[in-house]
Amino acid sequence: MAEKNLYDDEALALQRAAQDDPWVLYLVVRRALAPTLEALLVAAARATAGVTALSLDPAWRDAFQHWGARSFRKVCLRASEREWAALEALAGFTVEGSAGDGGLVRALPPRKKSARERLLVKLQAYSPAPEAFPPGEGLAVPQAPTALLVVHGQVPMSAGKLAAQVGHAVLMAAQALGPGDPGALEGWVHAGHPCAVREATGELWAALRREERCVAVRDAGLTEVSPGTETVLGFAPRAPSRWPERLRDLPRVRSA
Repeated sequence: MAEKNLYDDEALALQRAAQDDPWVLYLVVRRALAPTLEALLVAAARATAGVTALSLDPAWRDAFQHWGARSFRKVCLRASEREWAALEALAGFTVEGSAGDGGLVRALPPRKKSARERLLVKLQAYSPAPEAFPPGEGLAVPQAPTALLVVHGQVPMSAGKLAAQVGHAVLMAAQALGPGDPGALEGWVHAGHPCAVREATGELWAALRREERCVAVRDAGLTEVSPGTETVLGFAPRAPSRWPERLRDLPRVRSA
């Protein structure tokens, strides 16, 4: 069943939403690339997980602590090729797209909104509709321990909103649930934080939330959806061969 965690607390969620100058972890999508929606969301989740390694760096340790305790907010932006080149000069973690395409999503460690760099102020929000993405073959699921993120298919969200939500889910799953199997968390980190994104609706969503060990992302309601809306279920990293059958059979997240 979905487990209670810090970000399920309604009072704390309201406090986070009411901040005038929140700590923000920025996800930036390279606009020139045209991935499938699934590829974009997997890259966003992996980038979010990967950038947390900077929490061990003294230069960013306090920022991560403030962000984790007070905000947990993520914002998804888009960058042109020129902006992307400048972005690479900032500390962060990049996940590449298809072979040879280079970086697709870059996650930056948290900073106060008021203290964000001029470049980030200039970048526009990334908000294409899911239907705008090209169709394509689904991504292969690695054999390594993999975090499974299940999007609520009946909650309309832009691609940027979805990217932020799967970012929430992957961190919550790793932190609140720990490894799904012995040694899985270490294997997951070593393998580059593999993730899979799937979709569920209706009774299937309710059954997964009720009967499987997972975390549920509840949105603070700042953009696009109402406060308290559940958007993504996160399942702890484990070998896909050990996923319950109904998780293995979930449909891929919809695109065009």
